[in-house]
Amino acid sequence: MDIVVRADGGPEIGYGHLVRTGALASELLDRGHEVTYATTTPEHVREVCPPGVNTVNIPSREDPGPVRELIRDHADVTVVDSYLADGTYQEQLWEVSLLVVIADDTRHRVAADVLVNGNLYAPRLEYDTIGAEPTWCLGPKFLLLRQAIVEYASMDPPQRETPTRAIVTMGGSDIAELTPTVIRAFDGFDLRVDAVVGPGFSVEQEDTIRKVADNVSADVRVVRDPDDLPERMFQADFAVTTASTTSYELLALGTPIINLPVVDNQQLIADALREHDSATVLEDTAGVDAFSDAIGDYVSDRSLRRKRRETGRDLVDGRGVDRVLRKVLSAGDSNRNA
Repeated sequence: MDIVVRADGGPEIGYGHLVRTGALASELLDRGHEVTYATTTPEHVREVCPPGVNTVNIPSREDPGPVRELIRDHADVTVVDSYLADGTYQEQLWEVSLLVVIADDTRHRVAADVLVNGNLYAPRLEYDTIGAEPTWCLGPKFLLLRQAIVEYASMDPPQRETPTRAIVTMGGSDIAELTPTVIRAFDGFDLRVDAVVGPGFSVEQEDTIRKVADNVSADVRVVRDPDDLPERMFQADFAVTTASTTSYELLALGTPIINLPVVDNQQLIADALREHDSATVLEDTAGVDAFSDAIGDYVSDRSLRRKRRETGRDLVDGRGVDRVLRKVLSAGDSNRNA
């Protein structure tokens, strides 16, 4: 099959759309399918998504016309993951291709063959559809997680009596610039801390982070966009991150989380994590003291770490990509037989 993915990503808008569609693309490539990204950010697709995907540079994030022309004769399936793809945009593509829409909320009406929303809160939302209802892929059973995460999720995570390792990963670009604050909160703790500098961090951000790291007592190791990030997250006794895709990856790995929303569309994730008692969720105004208190709770309370580890793995089993592809292939078979 030929699959076209409509998604963008980068320092200004974040990398989440590319990470989760990249998980789907990786599995499709492994199964011998052709994957092409129609995107306004081809350089970031090549940076984040798996080798082997093709890219087509489109002129606009809001105009479906160029994508419609591309997929009319070249796509068996189109996957759309964009907050700017409203119901009208979806309809334009749905008329010429089997359409899979990946969404986080109900800001737009849905016109698609398959709707994927892998968030914890997804099943309880009310969706407004155009035309026939899609096949629903709702909830964490359908989370699109990277293959490296899935592989580690199948292993038993470390269960140290006393924590020795932590990780700070505040997204691909840390748009709230919270990494220095979090690092300061580790002062006084005897821990190795991996402080991840994502691909969208500026040179100035990285310089600041390194200077702060040099002035705390913890063994803070600043690493830029490491290839072994899934292993580092898996090996950590706990993690500090944003209420984003990374939180779901950590749940699957069984790594306890300190978490907070940094943009409005992360609030639903933060609320769901708090509701399931699956993370320590801080307010978006949290400062050094709040982070330090949360770190202290994990360091001193092994039972809390164990509970969060077990809850996370119960919520996210890591098999979402396979489940979504089965639904997509089934929808394709139904269309061909109609």
